[in-house]
Amino acid sequence: MAALPHTGETTIGELVQSGAYGEFAKFIFTYMTPDHWQNKLSAYGYEKAGFEAGLQRMRELASTGETLHFQVYPETERLASWDKDTVWLEYFPSLKKEENQPYVLILPGGGFNRQWGFIEGQAIAARANALGYPAFVLYYRVKQEPVMPLPIEDVYGAVRFIAQNAALFGVDPERYLLGGFSAGASIAGCLLTERFSWRQGGIPKPTAVFLGYAPTRFNEFYQAWQDAPEGSAAREGYAAVLRRVGGPNFSMDTLSPYDLPARLRPDAPPVYITANLDDPVVPAVNSLALIDALKARGMEYQAKIGKSGGHSYGLGNGLEVAGWFDDAIALFSSHLK
Repeated sequence: MAALPHTGETTIGELVQSGAYGEFAKFIFTYMTPDHWQNKLSAYGYEKAGFEAGLQRMRELASTGETLHFQVYPETERLASWDKDTVWLEYFPSLKKEENQPYVLILPGGGFNRQWGFIEGQAIAARANALGYPAFVLYYRVKQEPVMPLPIEDVYGAVRFIAQNAALFGVDPERYLLGGFSAGASIAGCLLTERFSWRQGGIPKPTAVFLGYAPTRFNEFYQAWQDAPEGSAAREGYAAVLRRVGGPNFSMDTLSPYDLPARLRPDAPPVYITANLDDPVVPAVNSLALIDALKARGMEYQAKIGKSGGHSYGLGNGLEVAGWFDDAIALFSSHLK
């Protein structure tokens, strides 16, 4: 294939309009706004997020002309519930032509407001392919107040859809790595809890779970909202996220179902956690609290916590946490039967 036509100097708008990425272009950045449309890829960490390999893989797949984007819910459900029409799976086939392969299901972040597909979905799926696994990126429901727990239902729906089409995808529906980033990690993490577990969704238990800079306790955000000055951008930013999780009249009671450390199931699968101590968006105390809870319960986990590198780093190339996803895949592989 020809050399990649895009670099860190390419803007999001130029990338989407290039025509090189087929249907993938629609999911590079969902719910686009002009500020992001005009930004260069370098503004999002071209190298650290692994954009080049991700873009190359999307070009390869787009050139095949195969159908790689699927709506999770059947037409009857989409007609009955408008928001289910927004739920999509993006399929990255394995480089190996085999049947019954374990797979990876990825939930990008985006503050429950959008999905950062190109940072925390497509680049991650491309890496999963490079490591020998088929992968899916889930575009779950967002924006509603509250939107939770609808995205958790979308995870259940996605796993069921993959199982129903296992022969088409060449995957084993009983063996999968589930994970996400930021808001997507909060959603994935809920499947480790009593209230929203895989059992509650009637789906197979994940073989392992990875969580990238996950909001695990919304009391941190609630307190930050209370402390921010009235009318400030910071206060409204916190409020917007809290409304999407706990509703327009959010309170600690409406947020408490999503407190992961307090609600872990003792039979949860192994967990891999990554975060940076200087994260200004989701304080690392969220990941550290979950690690403490897992440790206190004697549950299996691995973690890679960096001193610096901030938020939304995806693969984290060049950072202290670099290689974390390969380690998560190794944890997953060690539990495959």
